[in-house]
Amino acid sequence: MSLSAQIRSIILITCASVLWWPVASLLAQEPESTPLQLSAEDEVAFEVMVAEIELQQQDLVAIDERLATMEGPTADILTARRDKVLTSMFDKTIRFARAVADQQDKGVDVAEFMDQLTEELSVLPAEAYEATERIRMRVTFPTSDLPPSEFVVKDHELFQGIEELDAINKALIDYTQVAERFDLDDSTEVEYLNEVLANSAANRSIFLETAINDVRMLRSAVATLPDDTDLAAWHAAAEARVAMTAASLQDAIDLMILIGLETRQYRQQVLTVTGEITTDILDVGIAANLVSEWSGALWDLTASEGPRLIFQLFLVAVILLVFHQLAKLVQKGVERAMNSSRNRMSYLLRRMVSSSIRNLVMIFGVLIGISQLGISLAPLLAGLGIAGFIIGFALQDSLSNFASGVMILMYRPFDVGDVVDAAGVRGRVNHMSLVNTTFMTLDNQRLIVPNNMIWQSVITNVTAQRTRRVDLLFGISYSDDIEKAESVLMDILEKHESVLDDPEPVVRVHELGESSVNFAVRPWVKTGDYWETFWDLTREVKLRFDKEGISIPFPQRDVHVKEKKLT
Repeated sequence: MSLSAQIRSIILITCASVLWWPVASLLAQEPESTPLQLSAEDEVAFEVMVAEIELQQQDLVAIDERLATMEGPTADILTARRDKVLTSMFDKTIRFARAVADQQDKGVDVAEFMDQLTEELSVLPAEAYEATERIRMRVTFPTSDLPPSEFVVKDHELFQGIEELDAINKALIDYTQVAERFDLDDSTEVEYLNEVLANSAANRSIFLETAINDVRMLRSAVATLPDDTDLAAWHAAAEARVAMTAASLQDAIDLMILIGLETRQYRQQVLTVTGEITTDILDVGIAANLVSEWSGALWDLTASEGPRLIFQLFLVAVILLVFHQLAKLVQKGVERAMNSSRNRMSYLLRRMVSSSIRNLVMIFGVLIGISQLGISLAPLLAGLGIAGFIIGFALQDSLSNFASGVMILMYRPFDVGDVVDAAGVRGRVNHMSLVNTTFMTLDNQRLIVPNNMIWQSVITNVTAQRTRRVDLLFGISYSDDIEKAESVLMDILEKHESVLDDPEPVVRVHELGESSVNFAVRPWVKTGDYWETFWDLTREVKLRFDKEGISIPFPQRDVHVKEKKLT
């Protein structure tokens, strides 16, 4: 390339660069972002929130105007109403502020709402402090000079006021969580909450310990004077105070967790008092402290009560051992008496009676052993009676089976080892309890049938009698000799070793069938030989009929076809 051509190329490139630079700069500039607008649905929701807050503000103004002219109980009611409306307005304002801030984070234009909320949020802490002071003025601790019924009412009013204070503190916590998003300084509120919640939890903890001590003292007093109704009423009131204080302390713990305060010792206290298994038990520190407390209490109890408890346990063990041996002796004596030749009780009934007597002796021994531990038997027996009624009502079907089992044992329709046909089941009785009976079918299946189904059905005891009749039916042709066939059948019965002579076997012409003359063969055998005899006779009859030339005809029918002549 010549020098002049190179110079022209450099000049063209330079000019192109100079011209392209402004264009590239314009293209590289980002377009200015346009703020998003609220959706119609969100705008309606915000307007509803604003209207609700304004309505509550108007309600507060109206209440303040009435309070200026009111005194006595009416003023107290209006004050309580004002605090309730104010707390609700706090909650709605905070929720509205969060919704607006979330929209701003999404790039939505909510400047109008942000300005309004910043102004309203800035006055919330002062109003919260004023509401707190008003509620504290209303909160009073009941004294012991009140009757138990009034004391309980005052206690409920006390804890209701504490709940209202917790609601305001919760509103302040919510305020601290949204204040930064509206460029508001919440350091004063954070410091206030740390101090107030820490003191509140400590006070409630001490109050709970005092209430627990009161319960222990009153429990001892009630044990000493069980007929004193006033002591029992005060004991119930003290227990109610413990429950309400524990719940109040748990509320304080929940608020402390929200602002990051340490709550381990209070959670341990609530867990110890209520005994409810919560996730706090998974805290290593709480679990270690509880184990330490329980082990210390166990050691103290062992040191003070150990020798006496060991002697009582030894005495209980001796009593149970003696009654165990006594129960075995009584059972053997009862079984020996029931197995006498004069007694015809079934095996099932004998076993039930002997087992029941043995269990009664053991129960009597257990009750005596429990009484040696200082446990009163009267409440225990009363509780067992109530529990028995409830269980009996719930287990009506099982009790019906139990009653049927008793009836079966009393009337003895069958015994273990008998072949029985009942409730649609046929098999040998293998086992029976007061609730159900176990059958082993002839093909070795195990069936468990409720006694109620057996007792309400027809019971056929196949093996109840020593002898049984075998019913057989054989047919011969109309062309065969009836007398010869009858003689052959009788000869077969007389020669079979299982057929009994008394009652005598019977061979009779039973019916004139469509295709055969049928003989009824009725030999008697021992019950245990029934099926073997049935099968042997059937086989022998077929062999002898074939040998004697007696035919066993097939079913036959004559069909006559009538021809129609065509004309």
